[in-house]
Amino acid sequence: MADKSHNYELAFHIMPNLEESRIGEIKLELESLITSKGAVISYSRVPEKTRLSYLVKDQRNAFFGYIHFTLPNPEESLAEVNEHLRRHGDILRYIILKTPSDLQKGRDMLKQLKMKERAERKPKVAPKAPVTEEEKKKLDEQLEDIIEKL
Repeated sequence: MADKSHNYELAFHIMPNLEESRIGEIKLELESLITSKGAVISYSRVPEKTRLSYLVKDQRNAFFGYIHFTLPNPEESLAEVNEHLRRHGDILRYIILKTPSDLQKGRDMLKQLKMKERAERKPKVAPKAPVTEEEKKKLDEQLEDIIEKL
């Protein structure tokens, strides 16, 4: 059975009371953990201090960063990464999301383009003008004639 690679994003908040050098070390630690599982990192954002929308472990601020990576064997590797992140004392909160592959993104874009082309090809129906009183009377008379014939 061939290995299928999947794209993922790891987003994380780091404790705000740490030194800048420690923040960089944690990011490098996370990157080396991910690459040790056979992942290829495509993008990594340096954590920046942000204000949180609500308190997380009694903290109002945190350093937020994320890492985009491709992982060949996600079943076993993600469990180990998840366990490491869960036990890490300096990480307030994290989430690992599966993101669409480049092939899937291309398919979705093609689908959207086709839908747009179909919508443009549909004949445009002109809006009907409001029915005047005279037309209403005519229609009522025609309707009465039809009812009488029944």
